[in-house]
Amino acid sequence: MQRIPVIEHAGLDHRSPFRFLLALVVRQKAGVIWAIVSSGIWNTSQVVIPVAIGWALDDGIAKHNNDQLILWSVVILLLGLVRSAMGTAFFRQSTFTATLSSCLTMQLVTRHVTALGASLSRKHDIGELTANCTADVPAIGAGMQHLGRVLGSVIAVIAIIVLMFTIKIPLGVVVLLTVPAVIVLGGYLLRPLHRHQGDYRSQQGRLAGRAVDIASGLRVLRGIGGERPYAKAFHADSAQLKVADARVARAEANLGATDLLMPGLIAVIVTYAAARFVLNGEVTIGQMVQFYAFAVFLTLPLHDIMDGANQLTLSMVAAGRVTALLNTPVPDRAGPVSAPESRGTVHLVDPDSGLDLPPAALTAVACARPGDAEMLTRRLARFEDSGEVMLGEESLSSLPIADVRSRVLLARNNDRFFAGTIGHEISPSGTAAPEKIADALRIASATDIIDALPDGLDTQMTGRGRTFSGGQLQRLRLTRALLTDADFTLLVEPTNAVDAYTEHAIATNLAQRHKTEPSRRSTVVFTVSPLMLQQAQSVAFVIDGRVVATGAHEELMENQPEYRTLMVRDDASVVGR
Repeated sequence: MQRIPVIEHAGLDHRSPFRFLLALVVRQKAGVIWAIVSSGIWNTSQVVIPVAIGWALDDGIAKHNNDQLILWSVVILLLGLVRSAMGTAFFRQSTFTATLSSCLTMQLVTRHVTALGASLSRKHDIGELTANCTADVPAIGAGMQHLGRVLGSVIAVIAIIVLMFTIKIPLGVVVLLTVPAVIVLGGYLLRPLHRHQGDYRSQQGRLAGRAVDIASGLRVLRGIGGERPYAKAFHADSAQLKVADARVARAEANLGATDLLMPGLIAVIVTYAAARFVLNGEVTIGQMVQFYAFAVFLTLPLHDIMDGANQLTLSMVAAGRVTALLNTPVPDRAGPVSAPESRGTVHLVDPDSGLDLPPAALTAVACARPGDAEMLTRRLARFEDSGEVMLGEESLSSLPIADVRSRVLLARNNDRFFAGTIGHEISPSGTAAPEKIADALRIASATDIIDALPDGLDTQMTGRGRTFSGGQLQRLRLTRALLTDADFTLLVEPTNAVDAYTEHAIATNLAQRHKTEPSRRSTVVFTVSPLMLQQAQSVAFVIDGRVVATGAHEELMENQPEYRTLMVRDDASVVGR
């Protein structure tokens, strides 16, 4: 059994769709060559069978020569065995070629999406990415699968023309003139098909993106009464996609009709001409059978050529979309790696907002607008390269992205859990000691969650943690963030889904952790919860993206009317909880 290789780091040439498809062919050139050779032998052996039948009729039956009849019967049997063996070899190899092409493309897409990281959602629609994975990758594989068949069919057509020229030149001329005409007509019909397929894929990607948005925000839509308008917009997009699909279907129908009609006309013309030659005594009955068989068989390779051209067109469209994704620039990874001794001893500073986060501290940031918290955390964690955030004496944008991710962690409420054991999901590296995991669970008030499970940390978690409540997932996310042990852990409203009692316990535990443990790590909580703000060593108050005041929670309550108004408003929501 052949294995799917892991593609090297250099990847494949993706400067254009054609270069990408060519690189896929070169990457598996031995397999592609074998597919072409086996397809050519498979088709050519079928072409030669009518020749053997014709000679069996003329040399065996017509002349009552049993030896010749037996000889040509054996030849026909051997040709049938060759065709069967080569057909099996071709289909096995073409299937593997399609699978390998799809897997290599998926490897490249997955690797590039991982490298893009947080910048992906700003540069590409999630629906487009879903369409790339579900439609474009298989289309590229199907195109590679048809490549060998198309070239093998071309070999068969050439063989038919050569054989017909050797038997009767006028009939060879007829085929030589009509076959290129059929191919040219097919190419003409492929142009609108190519255009309509591109439009269809674009609309399909937009509709997939809208479906993803609906699926992820259905509860919110229902809560604000937006379900019906969104459904109406989805149906409108779906109707447009249906119209685009109809255009593709019409273009494919025109191509399919040509695929059936033109080879059929060739068969009628050749058969009629051969019959006239028989009546005139210019060809034998055996040659007449050969011409008829050639004409009928000619429909098969021509069909494969037209169908393959259609599939290769689809592959070119799909490759264009894949290369557009692969050509998206990756955030710069260059830059010096910071010295280990500097970790945990420097400030994280955002000059644009005036936010200065000290090391080894529990700091809270209260934003008057929720959007400011999102903007600041994305900038501080370098999820977007806007502004000049400084980590000590170095600009965050000059550091390798891997170094930034290890030193600044952004934990949000929409972070995902994957299927696996809970122990692996809260400590993906697997290096956390059991006592450290237990301490993180205690700080996040999540010990009771694990205790209630039959297998504890070895309990299997479903994708997205669907079996847990929102509050439980929030506490498990906090546990995972604490176990990461980054220099700066940025938490965005880490307790807004739990009850007030649990929230107070978490806030107290976080404060106690920074008071009693000699840690050089800093925890930054973006929240407007008074229960959490009371425990912070320092609070930064942000209005319109700028820090307007810093100090203890009590000081800000006394000296900042806007801060006091914000806290009173949030107190009402806590009571509601």
